[in-house]
Amino acid sequence: MNLKISDIASYLSSTISGLDLPINKVSIDSREVTEGDLFIAIPGHTYDGHRFISDAIDNGAKSIIYNKSYIINDNRVPTISVDNTITALGIIARNYKNKIGSPYTIGITGTNGKTTVTKLCDSILKVSFKTSTTIGNFNNEIGLPLSILNASKDTNKCIYEHGASKLGDIKYLTSISEPNLTALLNVSEAHMESFMNMENLIKTKEEIYSHSNTKKVILNINDKHYRQWRYINSNKEIVTISLKGDADYVLKPYSNHSYKISVYGNTFEVSKNNIENILPINILFSVAISMESEASKDDVIKGFESFLGVKGRFYKFIAKNKSIVIDDSYNANPESMKAALNQFSQTNREKLFVMGDMGELGARSHESHVMIFELSKKLGIKYLFYMGKYMQDAKLIYGKNCYTSKDMNELIRQIKSISNSQSSILIKASRFMNFDTIVRELS
Repeated sequence: MNLKISDIASYLSSTISGLDLPINKVSIDSREVTEGDLFIAIPGHTYDGHRFISDAIDNGAKSIIYNKSYIINDNRVPTISVDNTITALGIIARNYKNKIGSPYTIGITGTNGKTTVTKLCDSILKVSFKTSTTIGNFNNEIGLPLSILNASKDTNKCIYEHGASKLGDIKYLTSISEPNLTALLNVSEAHMESFMNMENLIKTKEEIYSHSNTKKVILNINDKHYRQWRYINSNKEIVTISLKGDADYVLKPYSNHSYKISVYGNTFEVSKNNIENILPINILFSVAISMESEASKDDVIKGFESFLGVKGRFYKFIAKNKSIVIDDSYNANPESMKAALNQFSQTNREKLFVMGDMGELGARSHESHVMIFELSKKLGIKYLFYMGKYMQDAKLIYGKNCYTSKDMNELIRQIKSISNSQSSILIKASRFMNFDTIVRELS
């Protein structure tokens, strides 16, 4: 890491001395601190980092940043007190990005698909460039700065996803990442208990366009919000995509094994291997974002060939009993459920849908779950395995081919008893359902 403690002090307007020590890395977890790290004490819902300052120093931290509302008695290393350590983390990240040369930065948001598109773009761009991208799903006011601080000094392309749970979140994140190009993939119902209504959710996602650094945006002309987003971005360069045609970037199936992509009228093919389970619109977003960031068509082809998928996001693997499992267990909302089911229904194998509840839907929770039960049956998915609040509705709609349980181990037993080498299994639920446990038991 190309930072000294004196740099940090300058960014935070600190006047303490003795700070010419180089920093190994920035850490917020005392258990992960190694010799030479800067430890930032973050107060959390479950754990408060201020309780572990001495542990961080024991593990080798050379400096500490803490909230000035706390009293720190351990003076073995230089400390910097701030009003808010989360804000300080963002300030450090923004200044660090500038220090390493302000590499070209891509900002991605949307209700669904942002992690997959971010990882696809990274796979494409790293063929020819030194990239920095979101660590795991670190897309909030803590995770985004940590991802930026993970960039090496020779990074020349950054691809970061921007998440939100309330109005203003993405505007704050763009003040840290300062993106040059942005893409808003889609907007649908999610986190409705915190956003309160769709208007607030849409406004929040549109904040991805707000930073003055953003000169170029990628827009899907088939999105129902296209005209609104085009108007908002009338002072920027607009690049359009479509699965239907009449856009700068167009993707269409070419054969059972490939897609044809048109880029400003010039076409090339990409193999479906490694990307066959990804929604075509997300593939196209990744192509447009990457090529508008200087990737070549060869970079696209090679990036797709080397893409390994993202666990928990329509990730395919072979189970112990030789059935094919689609792990989409990371999160869920009505739109992502519908998209996953439509994609899953195209398989010719016997289909099993393992479903858990979708959270944060507020008053629309019941009708949203019923809608998914009905869609699953309509699409010809033979078996429904469900755990959640709406078991009676699931049984009423699916009949004898519905298996329910309040106990996850029992649900797993039921899945194993029905599935076989001719089965395909889709697993999807909101994160709080912990359906990754089912994935682990089947893998």
